[in-house]
Amino acid sequence: MKVNSAFASLYVFVALAMFLSDTAAALAQEGPGPRPVRKDSVADEETEETTERTARQPAEPAVEPEPEAAEADGDTLIRRAYAMTSGAKLPDELTQVIELCEQGLAAGASPENSEYGRKLMAWSHNRRGELYAADGREEDAFAEFSLAASLDPNLWRAVHNRGVSYAQMGKQKEALADFNRTLQLNSNYSNAWFNRGELRYEQGDFVGAIQDYTQAVRLRPRDAGAYNSRGHAYYRLGRTREAMTDYDQAVRLNPKDAAILTNRGDAYAHQGLYAQAAQDFREAIKLNDQLGRAYQSAAWLMSTCPDARFRNAQLGLESARKAIELDGENDFRYLETLAAAMANNSMFDEALEAQAKVAAIAPETETARAQRRIELYKAGRAYREGGARTQQARQLRYR
Repeated sequence: MKVNSAFASLYVFVALAMFLSDTAAALAQEGPGPRPVRKDSVADEETEETTERTARQPAEPAVEPEPEAAEADGDTLIRRAYAMTSGAKLPDELTQVIELCEQGLAAGASPENSEYGRKLMAWSHNRRGELYAADGREEDAFAEFSLAASLDPNLWRAVHNRGVSYAQMGKQKEALADFNRTLQLNSNYSNAWFNRGELRYEQGDFVGAIQDYTQAVRLRPRDAGAYNSRGHAYYRLGRTREAMTDYDQAVRLNPKDAAILTNRGDAYAHQGLYAQAAQDFREAIKLNDQLGRAYQSAAWLMSTCPDARFRNAQLGLESARKAIELDGENDFRYLETLAAAMANNSMFDEALEAQAKVAAIAPETETARAQRRIELYKAGRAYREGGARTQQARQLRYR
């Protein structure tokens, strides 16, 4: 009998939520289990395409004087372009501003208004790029940001946005240079500090990342994302107490963010605080039952937890499959979780097949661990872990 996929998804969500809730409640007064010995280091963060765009209203042009009155046609065209900026909300409207500026420059606007016209063109190209980025037109957005930065090298928003585009393209060196330049031009721009922190985190410079996240928090004390990311960096340095403080603050600031709850749940599980981890995973799935990472983390806990009271073979396997259904197999951790769930169900042939895929796509730093897991499953043994490995999607921000 073919089961309706929507019904199956609902079943996994309800059953998983009930199991995690009931188990956590039953053990709430017992306190956490013994802290497990961690065998594996925390894995590198995931770098999939789940990049958050924090849309923020752009400021007015950095230099926006009223063009001086003049009789020349070029000056008149520049003045008309300026008048259009207040109502230019769509790409086509910004195109008209740009074209008027081009016509004004070609018609011989005065030196003062020619300089202003180029700055106005730069502002318009940057704004049009932001609209393209919001619409998913990344290549067009990059072209616009590049034009804006060439017309006005001091337009820090354009330089910053080009840096985000470079990062999206995997060009970290160029992205870092643009973020550095942005901070030289405007050291009070919190997103530039945050985005540079994200790059430093990805490069393994956790101390530098913490410094940048701290600046972002200083400028925007209610930025839950910055607290969450700094918590990850602290965690990677083994500074667990500071990490948990930041995770807790991130949850307080944004209690409806399922991804942040999942991150804190991973950290709880890693410390052996399984009841707290189960509660966070349950709440995350309740808030967003389409978040694959929440299912993956819950599946890892239910399939590998050394405390048998938190293991559930059937739900662990169903949750691992649900995570892949939602997010695909591109992240080796999802396949690793599926393999562990299969082994926990004594499906060792299937576990070996899934783990072989892990070995094929995981980074070189994971090769030895993947091979150890293969040998374990060949021996007919399930894997037991301390908890899900903390992971985080890079959260670069335009504007």
